[in-house]
Amino acid sequence: MKLIISTLVIFLSLEVSANYFEFFGTHVSTSGIGNQANLNPHDPANNYYIPAQMAFSETFNLSGSLTSVVTDFEPIDGIVVKNDSFQDPALNEEVGSVSTDYQKYYSGSLHLSLPLARKLGSIALSLSAPVGSLIETNSGNAFLPEYIMYRSRYRRTTAVLNYAKAFGEAWAFSLGTQIGFQAAATADTTVSIQSNYGSYGSMKSKVKPSLGLIFSTIYRPSEDFQAYFSYQQEMKNNLEANAFGKVSISTTTDYLLDLNITSMIFYDPHILRLGTGSQFGMVKLYTLLEYQMWGNYKAPLMRVAKRGGGIQPSSDYEVLKVNDIFVPKLGVGLVLTDEIELDLGIAYKPTPIDGDFSGSGNSIDSDSTILTGAALYKTKLFEIPLQLGGSLQYHMLEDRTVTKTAGLENGDAGNKIGAPGYKIGGSVIVGSLGLTMNY
Repeated sequence: MKLIISTLVIFLSLEVSANYFEFFGTHVSTSGIGNQANLNPHDPANNYYIPAQMAFSETFNLSGSLTSVVTDFEPIDGIVVKNDSFQDPALNEEVGSVSTDYQKYYSGSLHLSLPLARKLGSIALSLSAPVGSLIETNSGNAFLPEYIMYRSRYRRTTAVLNYAKAFGEAWAFSLGTQIGFQAAATADTTVSIQSNYGSYGSMKSKVKPSLGLIFSTIYRPSEDFQAYFSYQQEMKNNLEANAFGKVSISTTTDYLLDLNITSMIFYDPHILRLGTGSQFGMVKLYTLLEYQMWGNYKAPLMRVAKRGGGIQPSSDYEVLKVNDIFVPKLGVGLVLTDEIELDLGIAYKPTPIDGDFSGSGNSIDSDSTILTGAALYKTKLFEIPLQLGGSLQYHMLEDRTVTKTAGLENGDAGNKIGAPGYKIGGSVIVGSLGLTMNY
């Protein structure tokens, strides 16, 4: 049975959608100003935030970056890690620690924009992927404390494709898509235990793409000012699998297996963006307000449902409540010379998870204040304009104290998982190196 479930989960987790860009920015030129678009229409890293801006460029633009993400969360020690809601009541309650030491993440990003002939507009593509792999997934522990936004939500390939067209000298519009995949599989197997024959089975699967709408418009009357609006549709990447078979214990005894596995392994909300960019002499000022709609979010826990046989379904006691959130961002660019620019930014991102985490379930998150900075240097190589840069981000999670209410998750007397309580908080550090060229 473990073999069946493990195989299905590994395969079905091959899903693609956007989110790394929303977390940490698209490139050093955007992350340094608080993860928002800059004033440069020749910077293809703006394609994620305001793809309509690409319509004002008549050059081929290419940018790439390498990024490292390191998390440092508060330790969680001395809490209940096993209780009668999730194990045989004959076993004793266990107290222990939960690891919050999540693996470092390395990613690479690529952006390009290409003008079409006869002023027919531009197309732009943005990609981001884990270094050395297509995707990294982890549904997290079924009942222990888990930072659900940071375990694996951004550890995946991101793909965004847009078409932009200018109308007149100051207006442009774009239409595009973010690309995702939905996967399903069915397994039929017989696992032999203490029998005269070996295990065997068959499996079939299906992976299909799913698309999310992206729309944007920009008003850019001069090189020193722009105002824009963009909309990005939500993307739900679902895992679903059916497994049927039997465990042959002896020549006369079979244990039936018939179950359904589901998980919303990744989710990206509807995002509406309203932003501006202005330049006053050597100073560039950027503002952005995002409205994120999280109404359809589910924690990425794996849920097992019984369809028949002897397998018992998951004990799903957690009920998440989510809120829509506003994310304000402010950025400043200082043009020191024709070649050197320094960027600074700040953003505030509330958690969409509502409540104090005192009840059943241990999916946790906290509000974060994001401080950013970058240094950019312009030069030429064989008369090709280049921009080199590096950026740093520091995400500070607000400290919160969780105090678990009395009683087991199923309502009986006892202590919940996570009791008596623990502290939420910590930080995330992001470092990036990037290059942009235009020709």
